[in-house]
Amino acid sequence: MKKRSSLEFDALTSFLESVKSYTEELIYGPAQGQALYHYTDLSGLQGILQNDDLWLTHSRYLNDDEEITHGYRIVREVIEAQRKASPDRMQFLDALYELVREPSEAGVYICSFCLDDNLLSQWRGYGANGMGVSLRFEPQGFSYITGPDSPKYGLVRLWKVFYERNTQKQIIDQAINFAFTFGPAARSPEDRAGQAADAIQFFIPTFKNEGFSEERECRLIFTPSPEFGLHPKFRVARGMLIPYYSLKELLGVVSAMKLPLTGVRVGPSSNKRLNVESARMVLSQTGYAAVSVDVSETSFRAA
Repeated sequence: MKKRSSLEFDALTSFLESVKSYTEELIYGPAQGQALYHYTDLSGLQGILQNDDLWLTHSRYLNDDEEITHGYRIVREVIEAQRKASPDRMQFLDALYELVREPSEAGVYICSFCLDDNLLSQWRGYGANGMGVSLRFEPQGFSYITGPDSPKYGLVRLWKVFYERNTQKQIIDQAINFAFTFGPAARSPEDRAGQAADAIQFFIPTFKNEGFSEERECRLIFTPSPEFGLHPKFRVARGMLIPYYSLKELLGVVSAMKLPLTGVRVGPSSNKRLNVESARMVLSQTGYAAVSVDVSETSFRAA
């Protein structure tokens, strides 16, 4: 497994800052005043409230493997286009192609949110087929760990997911061009390819097929630095051991900080009325008594 060097990590940081000039909206995700929604089952709700925590899962272990393969198809298309347009970069592009032929084991870690509440597709896909909940978060409440306030041992960003192929290609093209020109002129093509690969692997979890655009997803993304000594934890799901990091642990200390949770919507199941009552009870017992609880009145038939 290729381990990121400190210099490559600095290049990744510089590239992400350069993207800010592409559009400020890319850095900060949702607009001012817009909420984020995280769909989960009742067990997930219990764990989140009792631990004041969210989990960031390794990008290779997402529910839908096509999310990752789609991103890598885009990358290969851009590399092939650059090979034709810039033959002077051939050694650099060949080295990059070898690095991004398949997902990195080092990977990045993500926690997914949606910009819309009460979506049928989200109830079916992530809200336990309507028997779970959606949690409403205030995005600015994560500012203690995102953007300029990222911990020293890694990068944490809140990014929108990109569904439009041309935008995806532009970002990859920009990452390749940045890596090729960044740093001392004497850097080898292989070193520059490593920088480009890090930037590309950061962005691939933000690329999804246009068919999923209804989700309007945002993601917290964590990239560990080379000096980060904390190892991921593991959970069992879908017949796999899945690596993840705890958001609370990324703060570096045992924190009593509460999550920026502002609301809970109980899914449209046959038990929804009782679940509203128990949700209010667990919110009160875990220090979230001020959080509102609503119920989905959506007409829903489990898949």
